[in-house]
Amino acid sequence: YVNATTASSPTTIVARDSNSDIYCNVLHGTATAADYADLAEKYLADEEYEVGTVVSIGGEQEVTACSVGDRAIGVVSGNPAFMMNKDLVGGTYVALKGRVPVKVVGIVNKGDRLISGDNGVARVPTVDFSDVFAIALETNNEDGIKLIEAVIL
Repeated sequence: YVNATTASSPTTIVARDSNSDIYCNVLHGTATAADYADLAEKYLADEEYEVGTVVSIGGEQEVTACSVGDRAIGVVSGNPAFMMNKDLVGGTYVALKGRVPVKVVGIVNKGDRLISGDNGVARVPTVDFSDVFAIALETNNEDGIKLIEAVIL
């Protein structure tokens, strides 16, 4: 419901209502900054996943945790800077581009290419691999699963 006193028209200026909502037909502006660093889109996931989980197309819905050999499309985002498809009910934000935490297994070095592994975790390929979806921005010498910063390509 839009109150007639707050609705925008060609002869009015834009104003906020009591909820601090702004109404207008088209907003022309330039975004000059964002608090976070990824471009994310909502997808329907087959279950709720932790931030950094690597996902691919599949499962009962649109996306699922990746497995070895899958083409990863991105990772579950915790704080997207830009949110596409935001009105999708029940959707999960998937970072498609930008800097995000990524679940990785094994030793990883800054600059390593990342590909899909099992259970929604990325891994460093042992040979040249074409399905690279991200590049590590930091080194971590732990063998187990951990979160590292990476850039989604």
